[in-house]
Order: sequence, then C-alpha cells, then structure tokens
Amino acid sequence: MKWPRLGDAIPQRKHPVRTLIGRAVFKLIGWKLEGNLPNKSKLVLVALPHSSNFDFVLALSVIWGWGLKLNYMGKHTLFKFPHGFFFRAVGGIPVDRRSPQGLIEKMTSEFNSRSSLMLGIAPEGTRNSDGTLKAGFARIAKAASAPVLPVIVNYKTKTLTLGRLITDLGDVESIVAAVKEQGLTGQRRAPAKL
Repeated sequence: MKWPRLGDAIPQRKHPVRTLIGRAVFKLIGWKLEGNLPNKSKLVLVALPHSSNFDFVLALSVIWGWGLKLNYMGKHTLFKFPHGFFFRAVGGIPVDRRSPQGLIEKMTSEFNSRSSLMLGIAPEGTRNSDGTLKAGFARIAKAASAPVLPVIVNYKTKTLTLGRLITDLGDVESIVAAVKEQGLTGQRRAPAKL
C-alpha cells in the first residue's frame, strides 16, 4: 500500500522506527486505508464502530505508519500503573466517564492553547454500544471550532475509510447526524480475531 503524503498543517511526529512498525503491522493484519486526511492543524476524528480492543491496534498502526501526532481520549482505568505510561506515551488523555462535567471545557482549552491538535474519539463511548453516538465529541468540536472527520471501520472488507470532513459546526445534533449517516455506510460487523 502506498501511504498518502500528509499536508504541512497536519500535526506530525517523525519517528522512523515507529513508522516502520506501524506500516509493518498494518500490512501484516491485511487492512486497507481509503480516503485522505484533510490538511488541517486541528481536527476531531471520530472512529466508529468501536466494537473491539483490536480497534486500538488498528488505530495505532495507522497513527505510527502515517507519522501522525494524535491524541485520544480513553477511559481512566487504562492509565493506571504499570501500563498507564504506555497509553500516555502514545497520546492518551484519561477520561473518567463517571464524572464527565468539565470535559468539554478541558478539551476546548486544549484546542485553544495549542497551535495544532488532532483528537481521536470513539463516539459510542464503549465497545458494548447499541450504535448510539454520544454527543460529547460534537460539543467539543463546536466549542473548539474544530472540524470533524469520521473514520469508518469496516471489518467485513478490512477497510479503514476516512469520511467526508464536517465543517458545519453550528448545531450539535446536526454534527452527530452527519457522523451517524457516514457511519451507517461502514456496515457494523463482528470484530476481527487476534
């Protein structure tokens, strides 16, 4: 697979060893990448469906293989000792889902204080979702004026598709509906086995 070149505005982390590992893993697991990453310095990437721990391996192989500098929100229990160091080192931001108050303000502040930030979010919030999307990602995008890029995981075709960029951030419900519409085309299937 030929990896598309990244635009100069996209946050990047040049690390040749990670790039080799990411590309090797992505090739080994037999997935394809479709679409392009918009040349934006600030983006909210929403990956769906989130149905397996394998999603993390897949995402990390793309992040490393492409040389992206990306942060993601994960449940706070992932960040406990001893593996917490690893999850932070690969861009993790712990989130306590039991007390979501202040999360929108925290992430908006992160966007406002940085010249570039790509934030990855699983909008279903859990692997055991019924397909309902939580609106937190849309509230963050709207408050931070950061466009939303759906990333559709299709286990049937083993394809990761970068969807259409959503730039109309005036209404939270419309953002959620636009992501859900794109996600429906990436048919929900049983997760791949490791």
